[in-house]
Amino acid sequence: MTEAFEIKVENDKAILALLPILDMSAADSLLDALRSCVSSYSHLVLDASVVERISTPCIQVLLAAAFKVEKNGGRFSMKNVSPTFERGMRDLGLSDYLRKWSEN
Repeated sequence: MTEAFEIKVENDKAILALLPILDMSAADSLLDALRSCVSSYSHLVLDASVVERISTPCIQVLLAAAFKVEKNGGRFSMKNVSPTFERGMRDLGLSDYLRKWSEN
């Protein structure tokens, strides 16, 4: 069973704390948490400080959520990106997205 994602709300901003292990077994729970945030808040912030392992399926879920937020006119951003998370994005050629979202 996958650990639950913690969501904090500040004004109209949802802050989703990512789990240390974001592998295939966490992808469905991550998708559910992100759907909840995207449907209720115009600004979504991911806290990636504790990420120790991340798989391509979880990165795909994060990208889909980011694109949906931006398509709906909202803001998607990231904070406290761990070296492992950064490396996972870089390995998939997604460093530009990471820079963009870290600057928001």
